[in-house]
Amino acid sequence: MSDLLTTRQLQDLLQVDRVTIYRMLSDGRLNGFKIGGQWRFSRQEIEDWLQEHRATLEVAALPDEVHPSSHILPLPCVQAIQSVYAEALDIAAVTIEPDGTPVTRISNSCRLCNLILSTDEGRRRCAISWQVLDSGQQSPPPIRVCHAGLLCASVPVKVGDEWVVNVAGCQFVSQSSDGQWLANLSALADDLGLGESDLRAAADRVRSLADDQLARVSRLLQQVADTFSEIGEERLRLIDRLQRIAEMTNI
Repeated sequence: MSDLLTTRQLQDLLQVDRVTIYRMLSDGRLNGFKIGGQWRFSRQEIEDWLQEHRATLEVAALPDEVHPSSHILPLPCVQAIQSVYAEALDIAAVTIEPDGTPVTRISNSCRLCNLILSTDEGRRRCAISWQVLDSGQQSPPPIRVCHAGLLCASVPVKVGDEWVVNVAGCQFVSQSSDGQWLANLSALADDLGLGESDLRAAADRVRSLADDQLARVSRLLQQVADTFSEIGEERLRLIDRLQRIAEMTNI
């Protein structure tokens, strides 16, 4: 029975409370079964789950205060909006600093990219792929090929004259590609020190979008970036008003 975990052991492993465990069971993030009315969890399944989500968990552990953009954009709000549009478009999404540093957890990430993001070199390459080299790029943003052969698009978010973050949608391919991007997996595995068989097994779950869906991704990413700009500008106006009130009360 050492291969099974109790609810208490799983709480200690994940560092969450019992209510969170039950919530994760309810929404399908965890699998378990009951023995004599008590929940039990496969240790191997939990370890596999942790490995698959390691990259996302590492990003989640970053404190908001290390990101200069956090004083302009409310990152919990950005995270919530990001999760909604990632699920609606059936893509992955992330919000990053202009240099590619993530400021949010990656939403709706696929298994292939979780493997890539589990390596230092993979994270470095993804950060480059998420960047927008020209903050005045065309609208809607163009779809381009990332380092792994998948497709992505990034849109700059400006608040006033300041380039605050990029909104990126990624981890999908075109239905018209006929799987040509798979030829890149062997070299990618060698470069990142990953097993090619693991990458190919995970590649089956990469999303494939039709041309009209690709156009929708570009259009909605631009709308999200515009919305974040408006949120940031309104927040700065509110902060300015509060500062003025504070100055008046100190007179």
